[in-house]
Amino acid sequence: MNLHQMKRTARGLIGAAAVFGTILTAQPALAKTVLKANSQWPEAHSGSQVDKWWAEEIEKRTNGEVQVRLFFSSALGKAGENLELMRSGAIEIAMMSPGYFPAQLPMHAAPNSIPMAMDTVGQATELMERLMDEVPALNAEAEENGLKTLFFHHLNPYLLVCKEPVTDVAGMAGKKLRTWGEALPQAAQAVGATPVTLFLPEVYEGLSRGTVDCIPFSVDLVVNYKIYEVAKHISEITIWEGPTNATWISLDAWNELSPEHQAIIEEVSREAMRKDRDVTLAADAGARETLADLGVTFHEFPEEEQQKWRDANPDFFADFISVMDEKGQGDDARKMISIWNEVVQ
Repeated sequence: MNLHQMKRTARGLIGAAAVFGTILTAQPALAKTVLKANSQWPEAHSGSQVDKWWAEEIEKRTNGEVQVRLFFSSALGKAGENLELMRSGAIEIAMMSPGYFPAQLPMHAAPNSIPMAMDTVGQATELMERLMDEVPALNAEAEENGLKTLFFHHLNPYLLVCKEPVTDVAGMAGKKLRTWGEALPQAAQAVGATPVTLFLPEVYEGLSRGTVDCIPFSVDLVVNYKIYEVAKHISEITIWEGPTNATWISLDAWNELSPEHQAIIEEVSREAMRKDRDVTLAADAGARETLADLGVTFHEFPEEEQQKWRDANPDFFADFISVMDEKGQGDDARKMISIWNEVVQ
């Protein structure tokens, strides 16, 4: 082969390689969708461990094509900013409490806010599963805000955690009580307490600085947030029990997913909700032992005193229905409260 032939052959090989490379480049690469998730919980919380499992299962069941990157302790934005962060596209997923957004999410906020209306963690699971399945208006509300609800987390009963002992209704007079939403402030005022709105990451500093004297909190969260360092008295009255922060995905991000990936995420989300219920229940007993060792005292709040507080409260269900009547959704609210009563009774 002479020099001219060698050059021509080389040019041919280079050309073929270029064409082959173009073909390879044109082939669709395995797409990976990365979703940023902002959680208001610290990483140590039991619900955060469920979130980790949830993210791992999604990645595994989609063969790595969908990945959820978790950011704990509001690392990507404050709890009250999550709704706008998802709307703007800054994040795709948020684990946020609907009770922080009662104006935008009133139907979701009610179970997350109305005090003294549920007794057990299991009731919260059953209620939210039924509401999501049986009340289309709930999903419509999320969609109006550019969201899709995936699943709800749980909390153990929120007992009364104070800097000094409180064992009756009279002891609440003049106390500053951490609240959220619209109903709980009314419950505080019903017994002469002053409601103070604080987001979850602010409760430690609020107690430390005297912004609040008491907070409704579960015993495992008292451990997770080290509240025992600034408040060592827990009264055995359930101020609130119900579903807590939901895991939401923006509709824009949801609609970018394939139907197959959407189905997988919905399946894993329903499993995660049940798993979250179980780990939440397990966290309660261990936390009580830990707090006792740390010098926290549990106080009886007699049933007759609890009933005094309940009797002093407004009729929160009737108020909720009235508000939703004004929005043209009274029938949806009545259906929701009917299911709620069935679950609790």
